[in-house]
Amino acid sequence: MRKGNVRSAILSLLSQHSYNGYGMIRAIAVHTDGAWRPSPGSVYPTLAALQAEGLIETSEEGKRTEFSLTEAGKSYVAENSEEMAQVWADVNEEAGAGTELRAGMHKLGGAVQQIAMAGTEEQIKSATEALDAARRTIYQLLAD
Repeated sequence: MRKGNVRSAILSLLSQHSYNGYGMIRAIAVHTDGAWRPSPGSVYPTLAALQAEGLIETSEEGKRTEFSLTEAGKSYVAENSEEMAQVWADVNEEAGAGTELRAGMHKLGGAVQQIAMAGTEEQIKSATEALDAARRTIYQLLAD
């Protein structure tokens, strides 16, 4: 992702809900269907900068620090709504066709998790064989 997008993504998401730092990272990943998961090394300094600018504030929720927009932050987001929307458009553009592939992986992962938790021994064995076959098929695609 290009520089500056972490800032816009944080402001965009905080306009909808308050988050702690790691919750913000998860929210960005969820909002982008896994296409973008910024590192704590890019999120926390950005949160500190936004707080220094007076656009966000913190509140303590037990051991967690929650971030939310200040009135100045709400005004900034409202005045820069195109910038807030553009960050998500940029992610989709940069992700390209990989977005559909990642969505498929997440769906497959969910099904595998269900089988692992609730499947019979026979179902788990069949699912393992199906996964092995799928892996071989995907490698064959690369070989072609």
